Amino acid sequence: MTQLKKNLIFNTAGSLLFYVCQASVNLLVVALAGVEANGLLATAMTIANVALSAASYGMRTFQVSDLSGKYSDRTYLHSRYITVSAAFVGCMAFAFVNSYTAEQRWVIALFTLYRLVESWSDVWHGFLQKAERMDIVGISFGARGLLTAACVVGGLLATHSLIAMLALLVVLNAGYVLAVDIPLARRRADFSAQGAAGVWPLLAECLPLAAYSFLNTSIGSVPRYYCERILGSVQLNYFANVFLPVMVLQVTVIYLFVPFITAFARMWAGRERAAYYRALRWLAGLLAALWAVGAAGAALLGKWGLSLLYPSTPEILGYAPLLQPLVVATLLTVLATVLCHLLTIARHMKGLIAGNLAGLAAALAVSAPLIRAFDVYGAALATIAGIGVQALVLGAALLVRCRVWFAET
Repeated sequence: MTQLKKNLIFNTAGSLLFYVCQASVNLLVVALAGVEANGLLATAMTIANVALSAASYGMRTFQVSDLSGKYSDRTYLHSRYITVSAAFVGCMAFAFVNSYTAEQRWVIALFTLYRLVESWSDVWHGFLQKAERMDIVGISFGARGLLTAACVVGGLLATHSLIAMLALLVVLNAGYVLAVDIPLARRRADFSAQGAAGVWPLLAECLPLAAYSFLNTSIGSVPRYYCERILGSVQLNYFANVFLPVMVLQVTVIYLFVPFITAFARMWAGRERAAYYRALRWLAGLLAALWAVGAAGAALLGKWGLSLLYPSTPEILGYAPLLQPLVVATLLTVLATVLCHLLTIARHMKGLIAGNLAGLAAALAVSAPLIRAFDVYGAALATIAGIGVQALVLGAALLVRCRVWFAET
């Protein structure tokens, strides 16, 4: 088996297992702690997603495609310490500015710390990816996913406290990164090499990527934020739980794409026009297949799947029609994510920022009116509008950049 095949198999399987286990947190909390507790968690998840994107600084693809070694491995590592710390401070400032209860703030703080462990491990996984060892990354993700699911079940059964369970989740995941991820990645990193520039120049150059990462996550988070503010945490819980099984398709395709980032970077650097466009056509076909599978699955198995996932809350079946618009939102999210990666490889920061700003502006403009008019269905429509505008502008920017770049060959 070639290394690329190993990377594809293990990274996709392990990352998908991690996502399924992480997504099952909602199901487990509903079953063991109730809908209200999961509503608190859903709000924390929305805020933590933005913090995670800010902490990761959009730097992973930049790090992996830095084939010339402009910045050293040590520089990438030190920059992550700064961004993770800043993201946590910003998250807590947001939690105290808004009128959340003390319990909600604790849940936000602890769940954000749990997600920031993921950002911390991400820079180490970048060293492994650059060494083309995504199989190790996938195995690590799978193991951490199982650890997370076990911690949620054991923690809630033992303590009957959402806050205590989340504290345990933070400790165990941080311990895993220290004991497993860092030793494995350190062998592939080169901390003796000296890059041409230091941490602050790196952060300055990647600032557009950080802005894009923050904006990109905010586009999907804005409708959820307004859903919770206008309709309440219980309605947000229903929206998030219906979205959960649909997102399995999204995560699968994105993780399938990740091992190809290095290949796209080499095709771009080598100005391999035919191979690059052929790869883009392959991606377009994959997205079409994703929509067909998702739409058919939602139509044929939607209610059955929801009843299987949420046996303790049969009222969620009334929200089954949400599945079809959420499939469309998922397809657009995958498309926008891939386009963001490709624009990062092309170092087209202006196009990256323009696309994400356009998407955020659209989400902000339509979220409150649509939610007030169509309840949780308005949140789905607002998500489609925001990500749809984002993908449209990103795609146009990439096409323009490609024409200029490949015309120079």
